[in-house]
Amino acid sequence: MARILIIITESSSSGHLDYAYFRMLEEGFDVTLAAPVKKPTRTVIHMPRGLDGTWDPSEELPGQIVDPDASLDEIDPSAFAALILPGGRGPEHLRVDKRCIEIIRHFLESDKPIASICRGPELLTEALVAAGIKGKRLTAIDSVKADVIAAGFTWVYTPGEAVVDGNIVTTWRRPDHDVWMRAFLSMLKERGIKPGY
Repeated sequence: MARILIIITESSSSGHLDYAYFRMLEEGFDVTLAAPVKKPTRTVIHMPRGLDGTWDPSEELPGQIVDPDASLDEIDPSAFAALILPGGRGPEHLRVDKRCIEIIRHFLESDKPIASICRGPELLTEALVAAGIKGKRLTAIDSVKADVIAAGFTWVYTPGEAVVDGNIVTTWRRPDHDVWMRAFLSMLKERGIKPGY
C-alpha cells in the first residue's frame, strides 16, 4: 500500500490538515501523521476577518487537538511515496527543525510528490536551498512571497490554481483546498502511485 506522510506541529492549520488527511483516506491511501514530538498537538483555525468581522486579515482560533502517529525522529522517509505539508503558523516553527528539513530533502532528492499550501512552502524553500535545488516555481500565501524570492525561486501568484513544478504542487491558501488535492492526486496517478485496499 502506498503510504503518504503528513508533517504538522503546534499551530498547523486544522482546515488544511483535515482536508488533506481525509481526502487521502478517501482515496484509500495509508496516511501517517508526524510531528516533532509524538504528543497531542494543537492545530488552529483562521477565520477571515474574524468572528466579529473586524480582524485584518484573519483571527486565529483554537482548532482540533490531534494525536500524531509518530515523531519526526521515528520517520523513515524512504517508506513513504509522497509528502503533504499543511500551512498555518506551524511551518514557521518547522522550518528551523533540522529533522523536518532532512525529511523534506529526501522527498525532493528522490523526486517524490510533495503537496504544500499556504505557509507550507516556507518549508520547501528551506529544504530546496539545503538540497542545492534551483529554479523552482512556487506559490503560497502572500506573506511567503519574500521568502520564495529571497531563496532564488520564482513566485507565482495564482489564487484558484495549483502551481505544479516537477514533483511539487503548491497552492495559495483557503479556499483552494480542492485545487490543491486535485493537482496532487493527479500527480500521484501520473506517477503510478496507487492506494491499496
